[in-house]
Amino acid sequence: MWKGSRLARRAQKHLPPERRETFLPHTQTSRVRAIPPRVNPGLRWYLTSTGFYLIPGGIQMVLFPWLVVVYLHESPERVGLAQMAGQLPMLLLILWGGLIGDRVDQRRLLIGLQLAMMMPPLVMAGLIGSGYVFYELLLAWAVVGGCFGAFAQPARDALLNRVAGLEIQRVVTLTIGVQFGIQILGFAVGSTADKIGPETVLVTQSVFMLLAAIATFRIPRLEPVSKPPRRHPLREIGEGLTIAWQSEVIRPAIVLTFAVGVFFAGAYMVILPLMVRDLYGGSAGGIAMVFGANMLGMVTTIAFLMRRGGVERPGRALIISGMVSSSVLSMLYFELQQWAFYLVVYLWGMCGGLSMTMSRAIVQEASPATHRARLMSVYSLGMMGGMPIGSLLLGWCVGQFGVRNAVLVPVAGMTSTVMLLFVASKLWEVRRMVQPKPTNEATSATGLR
Repeated sequence: MWKGSRLARRAQKHLPPERRETFLPHTQTSRVRAIPPRVNPGLRWYLTSTGFYLIPGGIQMVLFPWLVVVYLHESPERVGLAQMAGQLPMLLLILWGGLIGDRVDQRRLLIGLQLAMMMPPLVMAGLIGSGYVFYELLLAWAVVGGCFGAFAQPARDALLNRVAGLEIQRVVTLTIGVQFGIQILGFAVGSTADKIGPETVLVTQSVFMLLAAIATFRIPRLEPVSKPPRRHPLREIGEGLTIAWQSEVIRPAIVLTFAVGVFFAGAYMVILPLMVRDLYGGSAGGIAMVFGANMLGMVTTIAFLMRRGGVERPGRALIISGMVSSSVLSMLYFELQQWAFYLVVYLWGMCGGLSMTMSRAIVQEASPATHRARLMSVYSLGMMGGMPIGSLLLGWCVGQFGVRNAVLVPVAGMTSTVMLLFVASKLWEVRRMVQPKPTNEATSATGLR
């Protein structure tokens, strides 16, 4: 019997882990199946809702510039102004969104916001179907969407920590991977606007937002986070800004994120669609392809980070990726074949995947639970505050200097910012932070450990 048991144990080594059997130490005849790790339902439904929420975002990113650039054939300056219209509400309202995200249950807030966000696409579908398509209408649509996003983004960021448990950087990486991977599907849907009509695409956008609300409802109720007594809203917002500015870890990450918003996000939202139209004669499909190439590059980097298990020195990764990203973007200054143009955009996206993942993980790991939504709103303010400036600036640059020459502006701006942070901050020394012992809500969220 002893020999048989020993041989059985030896045989287990040649089987896949899920098929191995565990022998009880006190007997050779009693056997139980190995218990698989418990799945975290909160994180699973959070990622599902994030996916459904971001598909409409991917659709919007293709459909809106297509309507402005191709359908209405507006000038570069008006393209920059249109892109700024959707980003300006984030700049003005994101800190208030963070305050509300810290005061109320983020799960309930997101359900209500997502149900409300179903309506603008349906209204636009009716107006466009009736023949009412003009520049000012598109500006109003962008502003309304930006207002909703200013309150949804901080709540979603704060809720992530509550379902992630201890593996903050890994879950942030996974979430951003879902974000950019699923947006490619949104790009594919948006690219059909010139074939099936924008009305059908807008209705599809609304349906996915409904699915996002349903998935958010399925997230289990979480234990409430202890909150300090409420004070004047401006004072509470000021606390978030003060903590961010005084932190040697958070401040440089947000400064770099602001520079990304001004220089890289502006180039992404303005220069790339104009290049597709003016240099390569593209339409909705071309805009979707260039955005998809960039997102695919991000997903490639995020898949590598997930396989590697994260980065121990995220600050160094931020600085190095910023320099490499500027070098890659400068290649768009040269006359490229169409395939080379998409390849450069893909490589640029690979750098962006590292930069966005590390900056967000740094801020989320360093943020105290009582101020997390406010600090994440400050982080979003860095990106969203820079985007309208970059859109307006680069739209003007394209109109004055041409689309190729305008590429050199974000290259020079981002290179200068990265060098300044390397010299004047401690970002190079920032390490991956160890999370404190979890509360009850975090203890139950151990699906990725």
